[in-house]
Amino acid sequence: MSNLLIGKRLAQLRNELATPGESAWSQARLAEETGLTPNQIARLEQADAGSIETFVRLLLFYHNHGYSLSWMLLPDNTNASKMALSETSKSLEAITVLEMLNNIKQLVVSKVDEMSEQVVS
Repeated sequence: MSNLLIGKRLAQLRNELATPGESAWSQARLAEETGLTPNQIARLEQADAGSIETFVRLLLFYHNHGYSLSWMLLPDNTNASKMALSETSKSLEAITVLEMLNNIKQLVVSKVDEMSEQVVS
């Protein structure tokens, strides 16, 4: 995996951290939020290098903000979601699917009952 590619992805995520109406985050702002120095952030984003501890701290910061580690690290991330699905999101999606299936089941039962009544009549 190219360090340059990971660095570009890290810089892209930093630019996405701003909330609507807020300016893009600077390397200094990210450094302040992560406890790293602006120089450490710059070195990671420019693929110059950095310690494993620094790299992991930055990855965990992004992960804690909802970004997928797979998207950041896979050489070909075209099939990886940029956003990580939390267990809560997965549970909510499962509940939604179950509700939809239950609605379909009720509709099918209703239609079968209607057809049964027509056959008996």
